[in-house]
Amino acid sequence: MLYIPLLAIEIVNLAQMTNDRDEIITNILNLFPNQIIVYDLGSLNDLVLEDTASLLHKHFREPLSKEITEKLICEIAGFLKDKKQGTVYSFFYRFLNLDSSEVEWFLSSARLNKCERGYAKEVVVFTYNLQFFGELKMRLYRVLENEEFFKEHFEKVSLLTKREKETIALLATGMSSPEIAAAMYISANTVNTHRKSINNKLAIKSIAGLLKFADVFDLTTGGYRV
Repeated sequence: MLYIPLLAIEIVNLAQMTNDRDEIITNILNLFPNQIIVYDLGSLNDLVLEDTASLLHKHFREPLSKEITEKLICEIAGFLKDKKQGTVYSFFYRFLNLDSSEVEWFLSSARLNKCERGYAKEVVVFTYNLQFFGELKMRLYRVLENEEFFKEHFEKVSLLTKREKETIALLATGMSSPEIAAAMYISANTVNTHRKSINNKLAIKSIAGLLKFADVFDLTTGGYRV
């Protein structure tokens, strides 16, 4: 399904080379209402195509405001200006559907178009609702939500000691403190000390919260991600 936004962007790019450019692009925009937007870089305020950026390589928790969108478009243009022709930059954002009370994820793919002199001219963005991915939707949603959780709590998990991570792995299997003490050859009091430290570092109060960390950071098998 990912070929759809890339194909649409490619059609817009090809339209740049025809005499009927405006008509073709208008027809494409009508075919994909609210999905394709062409940003004229010359019309954006304070356009600075710097290599350094604050918004790139992020997932956004909500739809982008006009101000954030313009800043992101400028940063994307700066990122793509020296890349190989045809390079596409993609980012995700999520949206709370008030009608269904469900969170929906969207994928946006952007490509930079240059003028005849090779200067950055416009950025074409195609936005695609991941709802249309059918059976893959829930898998994609889970990956994206976990990635958000990972980024948000990475620093907390990095504070855990090796023994605390071992304790989490055993707790995730359903073992009690005495059982963990026997498995790790330590006292039950030491296990309880580890558990208290874990709860404080991760700011959790339940085993459910602990299991979430164990799952996202792969703390159940020893293949720790931090």
